[in-house]
Amino acid sequence: MLELTDDLRIGHPIIDADHQRLIDIINEFNDHSASLNNEKLMHETLKALLSYGREHFAREEKIQRECMYPYHNMHFHEHKALLEQVQDIARTYFIAKTRPLNERSISELNEFLKTWLIGHVKKFDTNLREWVAPSNECLEPDGEQKLFRLPCSDVAALVIDDDATSRTLLVKLLSVMGASVVLEASNAIEGLQLAFSDPVPDIIITDLNMEPMDGFSVVAAVRASQKEYISCIPVIIFSATDDNDLMAKSMAIGATGAFKKPFNPRDLSKFLFHVLKKRPDKS
Repeated sequence: MLELTDDLRIGHPIIDADHQRLIDIINEFNDHSASLNNEKLMHETLKALLSYGREHFAREEKIQRECMYPYHNMHFHEHKALLEQVQDIARTYFIAKTRPLNERSISELNEFLKTWLIGHVKKFDTNLREWVAPSNECLEPDGEQKLFRLPCSDVAALVIDDDATSRTLLVKLLSVMGASVVLEASNAIEGLQLAFSDPVPDIIITDLNMEPMDGFSVVAAVRASQKEYISCIPVIIFSATDDNDLMAKSMAIGATGAFKKPFNPRDLSKFLFHVLKKRPDKS
């Protein structure tokens, strides 16, 4: 029987409660599968798993968007694939019945359902912990929230924006957060020249709407670099346009995240803190 062990807990009450319910449903299927006479009950349990899975994934994706999880888009597609797998099983064994339901296939189904949930949680959901669980990295002694400081003192940042006011705000924020070097560029061409020079930036923040090259072009150029330590630089898109699909479009072309202007300084500082905790060595 499956259990929600400590290594599977994410640290968010809603996500952990949902995972417990999914485990309960999978255990119910295991109980029903003890007898081939429970075919209808097994089918109903799979339908319950599919229904609750949809609800859980919707809640989890909402939480990811709220905490600006940078891998939300990849997670969304994984959720979609997981639901399709359960639908395929229900269709194969209980609707179209193109495969026989016997002791061997039931054993395979139970093993699949175990891997279906546990494998996903370990591979994907555990990465959410540092984003959704409370953090002490931004607390004053009295508990008052403040800006997150960068996780290391040798961070070089690059800000690309043709608007001087926005550029200055970002430069000041990065300096307050503890960046040792903050480079500035007023257009994408100048910004890319800096991105491919020393010091190589650990993070790039670029405006979207610039001429003659926009922010998406900056992302594409960085990702196309033959030098891995450049191609993997996190790139954050900023835009003053009211586009509800900004995050999805940005992630689709390889950006690490996206923010609308005006931005919330604390939200951005939290995002940068978590992204830079995972930066690779420059070598």
